[in-house]
Amino acid sequence: MIKRLAIAALVILPLAGCSTVHDAKPLGKVTRSSNPAVVSQLEYAKSYYKNPNKDRFGDLGGVDCVNFVSQTLLARGWNLTKDWTYKDGYARAWISSTGFRDYLRMHPELATENTWDKSEKLEVGDVVQFDWDNSGDRDHTAIVSGFTTINGSKEALLASHSPAAFDWSITDVLAENDERTVVYFWSIK
Repeated sequence: MIKRLAIAALVILPLAGCSTVHDAKPLGKVTRSSNPAVVSQLEYAKSYYKNPNKDRFGDLGGVDCVNFVSQTLLARGWNLTKDWTYKDGYARAWISSTGFRDYLRMHPELATENTWDKSEKLEVGDVVQFDWDNSGDRDHTAIVSGFTTINGSKEALLASHSPAAFDWSITDVLAENDERTVVYFWSIK
């Protein structure tokens, strides 16, 4: 029986991708933002990353990452639109990483898209997206919750749902996935 469980775990773990909860404890001092809008965004993220605000926004189970990020942006002060909403049914941009990318591309007044080679522009409260298999779509969305310095290098920390995380090191996120992963981010205006 134990041998079967071990084999099942070896089969399931690679298929499951990320762990379901990351209670990160970053090394060193964490740098956050003093911008009141970003502070509100992070307070919301910290309050609801493990316990989704289901009564107001629902919960999409294992694919709740953009729903969560959208909620944090609402807490930051963004306004609902007909193309970015959870009311009267979720808009694609509210619940799909690729749909959210497409929405932001059509609204440059909200954010500027960047590739990871420009990560020095990354700020607390920005949105990070992952394409796990380098297929061109976006598979996961999170926000930057802070930064820490490890061995002289600035390290981004993330908050997300699916998996639930706050201050999850981007290095650890990438370690749970393979070398095909491509990282993008949106500088929020």
